[in-house]
Amino acid sequence: MGAPWLAGIFPPIATAFAPDGALRPPAAGFLEFLRDGGLDGVVALGSNGEAAHLTEAERLQWIDWVREALPAPLRLIAGTGAESTRATIERTRAAAAEGAEAALVIAPSYFRRQLTAEGLRAHYHSVAEASPIPILIYNVPVHMGYDLGAEWIVRLAGHANIAGLKDSSGDIARLPGLRKALGPDFVLLAGAGERLVDALEAGADGAIAALANLAPHTSAGIRKAFLERHPDQARQLQRTIAPLGEALSAGYGVPGLKAGLRLLGYDHGDPRAPLPPLAASELPALRRLLEDAKLMPRALAS
Repeated sequence: MGAPWLAGIFPPIATAFAPDGALRPPAAGFLEFLRDGGLDGVVALGSNGEAAHLTEAERLQWIDWVREALPAPLRLIAGTGAESTRATIERTRAAAAEGAEAALVIAPSYFRRQLTAEGLRAHYHSVAEASPIPILIYNVPVHMGYDLGAEWIVRLAGHANIAGLKDSSGDIARLPGLRKALGPDFVLLAGAGERLVDALEAGADGAIAALANLAPHTSAGIRKAFLERHPDQARQLQRTIAPLGEALSAGYGVPGLKAGLRLLGYDHGDPRAPLPPLAASELPALRRLLEDAKLMPRALAS
C-alpha cells in the first residue's frame, strides 16, 4: 500500500458537453475553484461524470483535457472499470498513459447473479497486477445492482497495488470493521458528502463526493476541522451543506449537479441523452439550497 495521498476529499467532476452533445473541455475556472477550495484532487469518469455515456476515445480525451488543465497540487483519479477483466486492464493502462495517478474501478455487474467473491478477487488482483497506478475498489450498489458487502470487500483487498475503497453503500456502520480488518494504510473513502463527519468518525480517510463539486471549501473544511480535533466546527460545517447533499443523493443526481454548477457559473452543459436535464420547475428549489448553504456568489445570487 503506497498511496497516502488518496486520503482526502475528491469530487467526481461532471463531464462537459457542448449543446450538440459533443465532448468539450472543463468549464473555465472550475478546476481552479476546486483547488482554491482546498480539495486534494478530482475524479474523472466517475458515476457523476457520466462515464457510462462516453466512448472509449472520449474517455481518453477527457482524461487528457482534465490532466492538462488540472492546477497543482490537485491529483487525478480516473474511473476505469469495465465488465471484463481484460477491458478493465486496457482502460486502466490507457488512463495511466494519459496521466491518471490512480484508478477507481467499479465492480462488474452485468452478470452479477453468477459473480462470486473468488471471481471478483481474481478480477481485482489481475487488474492491480497489470496496473501501473494504484487501484481503488468502487462499491456503488445503486448502479451495480448489488452490494459487495464488508466480507467480500475484505476478500477483494490484499494486493499491494489495491490501495483502498470508495464505498457508496451508505452503510457507515461497516467502516470500523473494515478499518480493523484492512489496516491503517488501506484508504477508506465514503461516497456521501452530507454524512462526511459520521464517516470520518467511523474510520474513513475522506470521500469521493459529488457535493464537493459545489461546496469544495466547506467539504475540505469539514475534514480539516475533524483532523484538527474540532468536532463541533466540523459538524457545523456539515449542517450547512447537508440539505444540498441530501437533495443530490436522493433525487437530483447528475442533472442536479450540472444545474448546480451552471448556477455557480461553471457550465458543463446538460447531461448526455438519454439522461434529461433538471426540470426547470426544480431550479428555484436548487438555487435556494445553494443560497442556504452559502455557496452562491453574491453577484449570481441577486
